[in-house]
Amino acid sequence: MALWKKFDNAALVAVLWLVAAGYAAFVAWAHYDGYAAAARGEMPLYTDYTPTYAASLLLREIPAQYLYVQGAMVEAGRLAAHAMYGGITDEQAHGVGFAPFMYPPTFILLIAPLAYLPYLLSWFLWLGVTAVPYLAAMRRILPGLLAWPFALAAPPVFYNVMYGQTGFLSAGLIALGLVMLRRNPLWAGVFIGLASVKPHLGVLIPFALLAGAHWRAFASAALTVIATIIVSLLAFGDDPWFAFIGTGQFHLQGFAHGAYNYAPMTTVLATLRLAGVAHAPAMLAQYLSAALMVALVGAVWWRGRKRPDLFGLQAAILCLATPLAVPMMYLYDLVLLVPAAAWLWQDMRERGAGHWEYVVLGGAMAALLAVKPLAEAYGIQPGAALIVILLMLALRRYWLAWHAPAALSSVRG
Repeated sequence: MALWKKFDNAALVAVLWLVAAGYAAFVAWAHYDGYAAAARGEMPLYTDYTPTYAASLLLREIPAQYLYVQGAMVEAGRLAAHAMYGGITDEQAHGVGFAPFMYPPTFILLIAPLAYLPYLLSWFLWLGVTAVPYLAAMRRILPGLLAWPFALAAPPVFYNVMYGQTGFLSAGLIALGLVMLRRNPLWAGVFIGLASVKPHLGVLIPFALLAGAHWRAFASAALTVIATIIVSLLAFGDDPWFAFIGTGQFHLQGFAHGAYNYAPMTTVLATLRLAGVAHAPAMLAQYLSAALMVALVGAVWWRGRKRPDLFGLQAAILCLATPLAVPMMYLYDLVLLVPAAAWLWQDMRERGAGHWEYVVLGGAMAALLAVKPLAEAYGIQPGAALIVILLMLALRRYWLAWHAPAALSSVRG
């Protein structure tokens, strides 16, 4: 056991910082190479942040509802490509492709200022600002110097930074809401409500709050969602909401027509579709998985009313169950697993754990880095299986802790 108690020493912190630095170096090189390719007349680098920046550019010219119009976003993408790389050809700009704007109008409030900045500066600020709640939450979960390197060395962080995506924002707001839930439920509800800018990632949270009798947090979250909707209505009118709701069916039909790239998608649906299962049975399996996760989270949080010392494990189970409940969850969204891993780690440190548990936790998280290459090369999506392994570890620890005497001091959460 002494060996494992040294895992938060300076050596581990240094290794994790080196991993995070490796991510940063790779991302920096990829962007440098993208600019070099553009200068050579080759296809430059486009990421998921490109259409986000494109949407912000579009907002400067026409009303917000046009973000949900395919033709407008295609043209905005080309404008963003030229804004990124300067004097590129139309052929190079066409490489940006088309990414539909699938966010609710409340998200538009966040991205509206981005186009007033140069592309790279806006990208840095986007990642930096959205990382604030994430790093704050991780600092509340893990003690000492381990929190931030643990947060930044996790493989989903690499994908989030590389893509310029929303993983920091969603995971940070949800995790910050959870860590504040017992001590300050009103503020917890505010953070959880703000996470509704990417609503499907919070699909299990209402069931958890209701099952756990967190009434004030539930009410606070609901009022926060209503408030953000009102602000978006005042800012943009109701047309964007009609457009957002109206395009929902179009996006759902994309699953049936193979419109999405399943290689970086880590859901039950993606796993089965890559394995050759037809859409209908794969979607049925996804619905069944969602129902199971609702029941599981509800049961865990209901029982947790009597054991506040198990809250860290409850929160971890909620975060781990979420990717198995929704049909669309990409690798960058799995930043939500990092707080779950931190709660698990802290529980293992406080209650004790076998060596194999550390290996499973670290191995499953590290293996997420290889999910996309494996899926692209062999048509096998192991992401959902890795999440199941982590969920089983959390459930096992919850079960054993439930049948053990309550701890004198609760795990941080």
